[in-house]
Amino acid sequence: MIMPKALIFLTAFLFLYMIEPDHGKAGQKPDNQQLIEAINAFYASDWRTARSILDRLKQHSQEPTVYFYDSMLPFWSYFFAGGEPESARDFLERSEKAIDISQRHLRSARNDTSTVLLLSGLHGYRSLVAASEKEYRTAIRSAMTGFNYTRQLLSLDSDDPNAKMGRGIFNYMMGSVPSEIRWATSFAGLSGDRETGFQQLHEAAGADTYVSTDALMILTYLYIRDEEFKQATETARKLTEKHPENVIFHFYHGKALEYSGKSSEARAAYRRVVDLNNSELLKVREQAQQRLEVLTAESH
Repeated sequence: MIMPKALIFLTAFLFLYMIEPDHGKAGQKPDNQQLIEAINAFYASDWRTARSILDRLKQHSQEPTVYFYDSMLPFWSYFFAGGEPESARDFLERSEKAIDISQRHLRSARNDTSTVLLLSGLHGYRSLVAASEKEYRTAIRSAMTGFNYTRQLLSLDSDDPNAKMGRGIFNYMMGSVPSEIRWATSFAGLSGDRETGFQQLHEAAGADTYVSTDALMILTYLYIRDEEFKQATETARKLTEKHPENVIFHFYHGKALEYSGKSSEARAAYRRVVDLNNSELLKVREQAQQRLEVLTAESH
């Protein structure tokens, strides 16, 4: 059996960015336009507007995506904006509701890749947050449940952008498992290829759906993690072009540019974060301000 510390590490690695399902297509419920407005506000890091719309939708909607994004607000706040314990608790509570509604939806649509990916991601996020808060039983239980949904995803339509993103994440991570726990994944019959994973993520990034943004986010994070800063700069640039008001995307663009040695361009990216002055993500602004001051001092 994998020891808890190693399992938590693997879980965080596996599910760090298994993100939003695609609900941007036509033929959905009457609330679709409001939901799209909420999602667009979320990606623009206008969380006040997103929260307001989602609160209204929750009054009469059982759409899984509504509750998914409702839980993503405290998750992003926890993960990207300082890791405050109250945000972690808020996420764990809201994600329970999102999981319950998603599971009920899946009973009537067993091959819905969007909902399978959503559930895989929710459980993975719960594992990551619970582990960070030292709630190890919740972390391990969520890890195992989430991975069961990942297995289901891998058996579904490989041409669906959601499935491509899930397969890309899985292949990358299984191909990049640290040597000290590789025996555990081999014992479980798990394997993957890092480069195939990147290829599948790029294919998902080319889709004309919300999955495109999610895949670009994953690619940016992984390229920075792997110190492939040129590629990270390109994927982060695409994110800022798609969502010019999102301070997180600009901050990651700044990091990629800085690590690439492009100090002048990095300063411009960090300056954009500062100027946007997002009240929901003040710590991101503070970090950008710090990097801006350091790079400015170094340029003189």
